[in-house]
Amino acid sequence: MLQLKKLLKADIMKLKSTQMIWIHLYIPALGLIMFLSYYSYTPWNSSSKVSAYLQVLCIVFPILIGIITSMASDQEYIAGGFQNILASSKIKCLSFISKYTLFLLLGLLSTILSVIGFYVGFSFIENDIFPFTMYLAVVGILIGSNIFEYILHFFLSLRFSKGVSIGVGIVESLISALFLTGMGDGRWAFTPCSWSIRFIGSLLIRYQNINFIDPDLHLGIIICILGTILSFLIMLVWFTKWEGKKAEE
Repeated sequence: MLQLKKLLKADIMKLKSTQMIWIHLYIPALGLIMFLSYYSYTPWNSSSKVSAYLQVLCIVFPILIGIITSMASDQEYIAGGFQNILASSKIKCLSFISKYTLFLLLGLLSTILSVIGFYVGFSFIENDIFPFTMYLAVVGILIGSNIFEYILHFFLSLRFSKGVSIGVGIVESLISALFLTGMGDGRWAFTPCSWSIRFIGSLLIRYQNINFIDPDLHLGIIICILGTILSFLIMLVWFTKWEGKKAEE
């Protein structure tokens, strides 16, 4: 545990030489300004405004995850060909957990700013029909359903290149947008990039007292939980055996 704390502290110190923290602050702030400015005069009803904003958050998440994980991978590669995280099997395991924890902490910070910031700002524009507890649930869903995405993109960034990670993120964002429609019925539960947007959609429906339950909701929750746990274990095993080989762009 002491070694993990040291590695996490070292990873946090490394952030000073990157734009990762600012990306997690500037992008949510810019999004809030844009949406709240537009919502201040648009004739949409409140539920449509909230729904549209949260859907955009879900859609852009895979791209941002691809960018963040590729930045962390490039930083280690430039610093010495991943030598800092390849010292021993134990250090490699803890290094992965440390970086993964950092990803989740930064993602949580960005998500809280995006969601809770929207709740506060939107309350000044008009009466919000959704309670604060719903926005807290949205934060949990966004982070929880994208844990798999962080694992996937960290693997792609380490094993291949940042171009692959970001490219996959762009494709996933397009898929999540398409699967929000009827095209995703019966399929979205098997596509991790669609989990958050579908879960939040079901949450909004519940708070609007609409008598509808997505038939794939329970299946999606089960696959999300099991897939996330399994992917973490597989990634942990792969990372401890990884020798730093990286496909060139």
